[in-house]
Amino acid sequence: MFKQSLLPGFPDGADKIGTSLSILTKEDQVTYFVGGDNYFSHPAGDEQSRRFALTSLMANGHVRARDLEGSPLLIPHRTLMNWTKQYRQDGPCSFYRTIGRAAPRVITPDKIAECARILAEGIHPSEVARRAGINESTLRKALKRNAIPQLPCVLNEGLTKPVVVSKSERSRVDAEAASAMGTACTRADERVAAAMGLAGSASARFEVGHDVQMAGLLTALPALCANGLLSGIDRHLKLPKGFYSVLHILLTLGFMALARIRRPEGLRHIPPGEFGKVIGLDRVPEVRTLREKITTMARTGNPQAWMKELSKSWMENDPDEAGYLYVDGHVRVYHGDLANLPRRFVSREKLCLRGTSDYWVNDALGRPFFV
Repeated sequence: MFKQSLLPGFPDGADKIGTSLSILTKEDQVTYFVGGDNYFSHPAGDEQSRRFALTSLMANGHVRARDLEGSPLLIPHRTLMNWTKQYRQDGPCSFYRTIGRAAPRVITPDKIAECARILAEGIHPSEVARRAGINESTLRKALKRNAIPQLPCVLNEGLTKPVVVSKSERSRVDAEAASAMGTACTRADERVAAAMGLAGSASARFEVGHDVQMAGLLTALPALCANGLLSGIDRHLKLPKGFYSVLHILLTLGFMALARIRRPEGLRHIPPGEFGKVIGLDRVPEVRTLREKITTMARTGNPQAWMKELSKSWMENDPDEAGYLYVDGHVRVYHGDLANLPRRFVSREKLCLRGTSDYWVNDALGRPFFV
């Protein structure tokens, strides 16, 4: 018996798929045409209706699976087979069936209330997870999907919750300050007061923040203080009134040594605002300012007396190790042409070159006493 084929009346703007199917997307509505007839339509974005329409077209022989696998749909073959199996076994209603969500086994209502209460105290999520007896990743997933309500912060009387600033927010504020006094110069009032001689120096103030670059240097601050970095600076090192004090300069130099920043020029590769948070200021001194402060401290103060005082205290703290001293000479090669320095043997070059010699005096363990 002769079977009459459909007239190929495809609408304008439709995507032709196979020999008889075309799909038209217009005004947030998707319409499926078989030949020139309107077969099915659904709102754009309705994934359930889309799966049902394509499966129904395959089941009724209007389109082949390999046609849907190609452009523009590009649906995997296994996915189409799964849809067809679902259509045959469970029927068309299965495409619109709502899948129930299983009740949580870990984040129970009691755990939600407990975590919300602890979070309201300002505790870090990792500590909250430990106290609640759940995995930290489970807690963070629950926070991400807003499964744990945010309760008002509970603080003791007279206390206020500190404002925690992220790294991106600090970078934005530091960049905005560049149009005024300079990059990361956010303490404008203290800088103006220091410039007018109304303040001796800026006060070191540490603020709460997230992801502060090089903040781990603060863990070495007790070791620097134990070695006498800040001892005797009020007697031997002086600076005129200004924003940066001797304390700030020495902290900057000490942290630079720990961070393996060999020269002040290395600070240009570090965000000044981030390093400033480590020393308790808005920003670290720029290269020219740092060099000027070091020169002023060397001229107006007495660094030799400070060095002798430190060496004396080190020897008195460990007299047994000070019984054996090792003297080591280091040659610094001079590459300029303004001075006529004597030639010295440089072991690493195996040549006699012009330069100066520094003699390092160390104890039996190799710890330096003085240079």
